[in-house]
Amino acid sequence: MPSTAPTLNPPANARRARRASVDGRVRFREAGQNPFDAELYDLSSTGFRMFTYSRQAIGKRIWVSLPGLEPREAIVRRAEGCSYGCEFVEPLHPSVASHLQAKLGA
Repeated sequence: MPSTAPTLNPPANARRARRASVDGRVRFREAGQNPFDAELYDLSSTGFRMFTYSRQAIGKRIWVSLPGLEPREAIVRRAEGCSYGCEFVEPLHPSVASHLQAKLGA
C-alpha cells in the first residue's frame, strides 16, 4: 500500500517558486564596490540566474538592481563558468516577480 505521508526531503530539482526565462540587463555590486553589468536569464520570486564576466564566489553577498526596483540583496549560491545562481535575501512579492517576468520575458 503506497504511503500518503508527505515527503520530508523534496527532490533536488524542486523549486520554491516559479522560474521564468527572461532576457534583461542588470547591474550588481558587492558592498562598497563599483557595479558590474550582467545578463539576467531567469527569474523567480526567490532568486535569479545571471551571466557576467565578473568572477563571483559562492556565498558572496551582492546587491542587484532590477528594473524599477531599489537594489535587492542576494547571495551567490551556484557558479558554473560565467553563470551564477543567486538567492534573494528577502524574496520578491509574487506579483512583483510576475510583473518582472512578463516585462523581461524571453
